[in-house]
Amino acid sequence: MSMMARFVAVGPNRLDEIRNSPDLVEELFAPEAGILPLELSATLQERVRRQAPQVLESVLGRMQPAMREQLMRRLGIGEGDLGTAAIGDAILRRMGERAASPRQRARGAGGPAVEGISLDKAWHGLHYLLCGAVEAAPGALGQAVLGGAEIGADQGYGPARYFTSAEVSEIALALQTPGLEAAMRSRFDPAAMLPLGIYPGGWDVNGDAWLFDAFRTLRAFYATASAAGQAVVTLIE
Repeated sequence: MSMMARFVAVGPNRLDEIRNSPDLVEELFAPEAGILPLELSATLQERVRRQAPQVLESVLGRMQPAMREQLMRRLGIGEGDLGTAAIGDAILRRMGERAASPRQRARGAGGPAVEGISLDKAWHGLHYLLCGAVEAAPGALGQAVLGGAEIGADQGYGPARYFTSAEVSEIALALQTPGLEAAMRSRFDPAAMLPLGIYPGGWDVNGDAWLFDAFRTLRAFYATASAAGQAVVTLIE
């Protein structure tokens, strides 16, 4: 059976609910839940508007120019918008666009809506390229895929894990480190990865392009979650 990694972004209040009642974590990853945008309360929307300018400016300040431009383009903002309330509105608008995306599915009855991604089977190879380790490792890059605090019951390949909003921001910044992609490319070595049992194998055949596609997906996910002040819950399933 394939092992795939899913990540969902949740508001801090929702994370508190899950931490108090760990069984709730199963709702985030139920097959009928799909990958959905977070439905923000009026209070959380106001929090996004208030905090997003400072958070996003910090994230953008550490990005390479090309990635900075790409993220600003995706959010529909310009340099003149930085530090203004327009940032929060742009992030909320982006969330609304995700809600209307054809790839989103209706949530299950009574289940919470979530915004998330799947790394499919790229998770282990991506983790290895990020930090050079087989298991979770210290530091934001060693935690981004396989780290986090365990929560709830074993779901088959271990319990779900979570990152607080502060940890999400730390990981988001680490994933923007200048020269990171070059360092990752230097680690791609099928002769070393095959004996280590890096899942799913076949590195001498499949190459690394799909891993870098997964990396960019993960980087954008953390950047968006960080800008919105969200926490993240992840699961290997």
